[in-house]
Amino acid sequence: MATFRYSARVLMLWCVGYAVGLGCSTQSAKEAGGPETAAVAPIFRDTIEHVVPRRDFVGAAPARFEWTAAAGVDEYAITVHNEVDMLIFEGRERGTSLEWPTANALDPGTYFWRVVGVKGDRRVADSGRAAFVDTNRPDRDHR
Repeated sequence: MATFRYSARVLMLWCVGYAVGLGCSTQSAKEAGGPETAAVAPIFRDTIEHVVPRRDFVGAAPARFEWTAAAGVDEYAITVHNEVDMLIFEGRERGTSLEWPTANALDPGTYFWRVVGVKGDRRVADSGRAAFVDTNRPDRDHR
């Protein structure tokens, strides 16, 4: 008697594919209210460039973040994450630069920043994530 071994992953993919197949119909996208009735704006990746700090910058933490402008953007959403992907800063700007808040001093380490261009409630441009390494060591008392 033959025995069959299927991994849980293969079985799950087969089940999902089968369920999706059952949900299909011959109704056209136009009749179902598909893409022709609900236009979705694409996200244009990498249309914003990091200026300061540039990608893979190593040195003292920047006092200001700068990026290039993107067409059709009302404002920019800026996020900074630490090396374990915890959000440590989030801000919004209408221009292409942001003064880093002095109250948010960074510890030495690796950080990732991203700028997303927003128009209304839609994302229309994205810089992708760029890393920078803060090597600035706080002064120590050596008495």
